[in-house]
Amino acid sequence: MAKRPNTPLQRTLRRQVGCAPLSLHVRSRLMSDDYHKLAKDAGNKLRSYILAYASGATGVFFLALAGKDAADFSLHQKILLLSALAFYVVTVIVSLIELHIDARRFFHVATQLGRPETEQNWEKNERYKKLRLCLLFFSYITAGLGTLLIVCFLVLRIT
Repeated sequence: MAKRPNTPLQRTLRRQVGCAPLSLHVRSRLMSDDYHKLAKDAGNKLRSYILAYASGATGVFFLALAGKDAADFSLHQKILLLSALAFYVVTVIVSLIELHIDARRFFHVATQLGRPETEQNWEKNERYKKLRLCLLFFSYITAGLGTLLIVCFLVLRIT
């Protein structure tokens, strides 16, 4: 027995066409529409991630540099601050690229699902998945290093 569609789009279509089993073409079209929605959601997440991360990093540097004794930073503290800022900027850029790749991957999957099965090509999807994973791990590393440098700065500042 075939599973009944679960997504709102699939439920709506089932109501419109009745309870008859869905053809392969209709099912692949539903899946294609689902991936188009995922591509749109990835683009929306992109804006919110960048805003949140950039705001957080900007806040940290504003607090660090807005005090009356900001000019009294030692050479080591200045290096830590500038390095942390560079890592935060790289993280934002890498996150931007990663989310863009994710959106492109979902669009590619949706496009392939809209084609006949004999014309589908999934090689590009595999490249997108590998690239996205590398960028994701790289963004974890740069965010972690930026945070570590800020912690080191604060320790030096307090002591």
